[in-house]
Amino acid sequence: MNEHYCIELRISEEDISSDIEQKKEHGHGFLHRHHHHDHSTYFDSDKWTAGEEIHPGLLTRSQIAPISSICGLADTKAVTMTEAAGIYDVSSNILNGSRRASTTEERRNPFAIREGSCFVWQNVNMTLMHQQNDKNGKREILNDVWGQLQPGKITAIMGISGAGKTSLLHVLSGRSQSSKKLTVESDIRMNKIRVDPSNIEVRKQIAFVTQDDALQSTSTPREAIAFSAKLRLPRITKDDEIKELTEKMIVELGLEECADTMIGGELVKGISGGERKRTSIGVELVTKPSLVFLDEPTSGLDSVSALQVINVLKKIAHAGCSVLFTIHQPSSELFASFDNFILLNRGVVMYQGSVDKCPDFFAEHNYAIPHHYNPADFIMTIAQKYTKEMMADESFCTKNKLSLQADEVAKGEEMRMSLGVGKSTHTNDNEWKHVSFFTEVQLLFKREMKNTMRSKLVRARFALTTFISLLVGCIFYNVGNGRDINSHFGSMVMMLMISMFSTALPTLVGFSDERPVFLREYSTNHYSTVSYFISKLVMEALITLIQVLEILLVVYFMVDLQGSFAEFVAIEFSLAMASTATAVLVGCSVEDPKMAIEFMPVIFLPQILFAGLFVRTELIPVWLRWAQYLCALMYAVRLALLAEFGDCASMTTVQMPNPCKNLLEANMVEENDKAIYWAILWGLFVVFRLSGLIVLRKKATKFFD
Repeated sequence: MNEHYCIELRISEEDISSDIEQKKEHGHGFLHRHHHHDHSTYFDSDKWTAGEEIHPGLLTRSQIAPISSICGLADTKAVTMTEAAGIYDVSSNILNGSRRASTTEERRNPFAIREGSCFVWQNVNMTLMHQQNDKNGKREILNDVWGQLQPGKITAIMGISGAGKTSLLHVLSGRSQSSKKLTVESDIRMNKIRVDPSNIEVRKQIAFVTQDDALQSTSTPREAIAFSAKLRLPRITKDDEIKELTEKMIVELGLEECADTMIGGELVKGISGGERKRTSIGVELVTKPSLVFLDEPTSGLDSVSALQVINVLKKIAHAGCSVLFTIHQPSSELFASFDNFILLNRGVVMYQGSVDKCPDFFAEHNYAIPHHYNPADFIMTIAQKYTKEMMADESFCTKNKLSLQADEVAKGEEMRMSLGVGKSTHTNDNEWKHVSFFTEVQLLFKREMKNTMRSKLVRARFALTTFISLLVGCIFYNVGNGRDINSHFGSMVMMLMISMFSTALPTLVGFSDERPVFLREYSTNHYSTVSYFISKLVMEALITLIQVLEILLVVYFMVDLQGSFAEFVAIEFSLAMASTATAVLVGCSVEDPKMAIEFMPVIFLPQILFAGLFVRTELIPVWLRWAQYLCALMYAVRLALLAEFGDCASMTTVQMPNPCKNLLEANMVEENDKAIYWAILWGLFVVFRLSGLIVLRKKATKFFD
């Protein structure tokens, strides 16, 4: 194995204003040694010319030229070194427009070499308060946990079930914070600066891939990655850059064969589990984060798919990222591919260091790992035997047992800070602003439109609506000619109830079903709650209008209703929108789609009971009578009665001279209150919609608690 060196040349701002000879004298070279197997690319200073980009590469001792012999420094602002998997990227930033050129290249290449971050944590404690057995009972989930990540390395968090692996990952990513029942303490530093991982600016540097791949089932991997890039990359990013980045991401992640296949879900057949996981990783990598956290990325995958995922993580690390992930019990092949690992046992650190040094560490404690035995299995077996007290007695938990890589990381961090690595180079913050609110709404609406066009559930929804409308039309066929006013009234009520049921139920289930996707995208700063809510509202309004027209085109003409068709469209559409608003409020409040279905009677039964269809409202107990004012169906029925029977002069029979007037009086309908009915109906829509938005926003912000 040969020794290779990398060189960094730094010129200060003051040096740029002086002449070339002065710049040469002020240059400072830093040599770093690292062992690597790649001998394909080298930097030759003799062939370098002014203004030319120095491509990433390795320098042998013989190829390092004296800094003062490099010419053309007048055009160079800085040559910076970036640590990436032990390989140091030597890149030049040209003074005129260097930032735009470099960021454009980075946006086009998702695996381009980048500046990593030294990430260190200590004194991480998590305590859960519970009152099952003891009023003041406590459960320590994490106890004085510490560790660090190296740029260019992948680090696994291992441990038995309940060891605190996911809890630690959530604390480091800012997804777990102190609350009434949970106490979280931590000292987390990025490049020696103490940070709050829940802060939005810090979260932008952290990619978090959840265990459950919360992806839009009707989207393809290509669409999912492009959607994330369009929303999260700087607004100056061009469409061709996003397209190129997406294609490179697909190739690097090995998704070429399934790039245009729907991701799928429980009801939609789609790509495999390994492909879903790699798609989830790609969605989070578009922002080129310096830290990548993954919760159980190999869970539920076969050995081949798991190895493919780990290989992707190593590619990410080689680009300069620090990769941290939890894993329960890896195979020997997977374990050997890790650079470092942290062994958690009962909330404390049992080992933290490199994979290569763990045999010696455990041998010191009289646990020599047998040959031809999976080291991970052996280590997990040992961990299962030890309590906190036993580990403390045998110095498993003391920091002086940390391998020598801790010192190496500390030295590397000091060197990086002295060189200014990791400091922001942004010169124009306006270029890096998030996309506009209207762009968010537009992109979300386009995705909703694709989802609607591809969803089998939506097609089934329209088919069932047509079937039920035909059934009602056949049962109440031609009753609108005035022969039986009760049947006439019943046909209108059934028509209104079809509109209410057929629109509210899918909305109720849909909102709760998409909740994981929304929370993941909101937590990673894809878009705001308001833009998501508006895009959903517009799409639902279009679908609702189509359903209302579908119902009326069948029932209105088969029943032979006498009122204005346009007025009935307005009434049914208003009722449907108010009902879906109620469904949205419930859907945002519950987490489980199955639980959302259980809440269906809570929405519809009061609507029917308080609408005055079966009992006059004045006969309802006073202490319950107030609920009628929250029922949209009651106001829709009154508006429909006015639309159909408002002209009572033409509605007479021998038995009952003015039946329509009696019907209006029985339902407490007043012609003069028509505007009030419309106002209350749309007022209910606004109130329930805004309440749903508030609940959704509250749930989203609590996602980090």
